[in-house]
Amino acid sequence: MARFVMAGIAAEMASALRGHEDIFRYWKGLRKPGRLPARADIDPCALRKLLPTISLIDVSDSYPADDRHILPPEAFRQRLAGTELFSAYGTEITGKTFDEIYTINEAMYWAEELSLVATTRKPNVGLHSMAWRGARGLSLFWLRLPLASDGVKVDMILGHDAMIGRLEAPTSGIRAA
Repeated sequence: MARFVMAGIAAEMASALRGHEDIFRYWKGLRKPGRLPARADIDPCALRKLLPTISLIDVSDSYPADDRHILPPEAFRQRLAGTELFSAYGTEITGKTFDEIYTINEAMYWAEELSLVATTRKPNVGLHSMAWRGARGLSLFWLRLPLASDGVKVDMILGHDAMIGRLEAPTSGIRAA
């Protein structure tokens, strides 16, 4: 049984990685020397098969960064969340700031990761447990890519997410006879 579960997770990771590679290749193709692509450069039709797992995150410059160059969670607003992200989060997250979506610890995790994208102007990738929302056994394999309306200052982040794993059924203590 465990071997089948591991094989399933490995297949999910491989599929998610292909999606990450596709969107990264597309984003990289939009870059010009010394300049980042802008939201206006993105053609949704070119990403049609990935749209359910695509997100756009606004980066506000109205909030000061701390001494580690980390913006507060409220500096990030979920502009767009693909339809599959509703399933992952169990609610609509479009239009909400990260302090409205996440617990304080999760909001700070994302503030650090997204601040890194915004300040370095470089992509970031990671794997994050969904246990914070009661989804033990599920992880979010994520990719974040910087966008800049002026080609320089990051004002939006393009995201691609894939859910990896399975929800663990709660144990009731009741066993079949």
